[in-house]
Amino acid sequence: MKAIGTSVPGLVLYEDFVTKQEEAALIQAVNEQDWSGIGIGPNPELKRRTQQYGHLFSYRFRKVLEEYGPLPSFVDDLVVRIMNHQLMPHRPNHLLVNEYNQGQGIMPHTDAPALFGPSILSLSLLTPCLMKFIHVETKEETDIYLPARSLITMTGDARYLYKHGISKDLEEVAPDGTHFERGKRISFTFREIIAWEVPSDQACGCQKS
Repeated sequence: MKAIGTSVPGLVLYEDFVTKQEEAALIQAVNEQDWSGIGIGPNPELKRRTQQYGHLFSYRFRKVLEEYGPLPSFVDDLVVRIMNHQLMPHRPNHLLVNEYNQGQGIMPHTDAPALFGPSILSLSLLTPCLMKFIHVETKEETDIYLPARSLITMTGDARYLYKHGISKDLEEVAPDGTHFERGKRISFTFREIIAWEVPSDQACGCQKS
């Protein structure tokens, strides 16, 4: 695992956070579970398939609706790795699995600061993509290349002063100038739930996907 700093303050990329064998096992594990989205609850309005563990976050109501319990055993080793490398201040209690097929992306957003803790982690599996970071004040845009099996950590400015999103483009250009096709990508996002809903005097800051 190699840590790489980026031009976005607070954003660190870890190459090869999981092995190819671990990647295959993780994909098999999630494909054995039930997916939601695309008309299927608990978040039927989403246009991509998702799974949630630990807690249920409602995109429609912008709040946590239910506590499910511990994260699934198939991410036990990942959580140990995360904590051994001190990538989060506390153990994650929410796992969001997203499936992005060709032509699917996510609008630029900031994970709700009032609901989720100071460190957001995202593991990319199967195929690479570019993740766009947009500074909320200057509007400066930065594209970050996420290789397959890499993990990014968003803290500080990357967490609170930038929005991040993924385009629907079918083809993108890597930093070395190589064109690559976007295939199916599955991401694991680890977060810490710190509140179930946003206090009435605060804005959520969470964008509907």
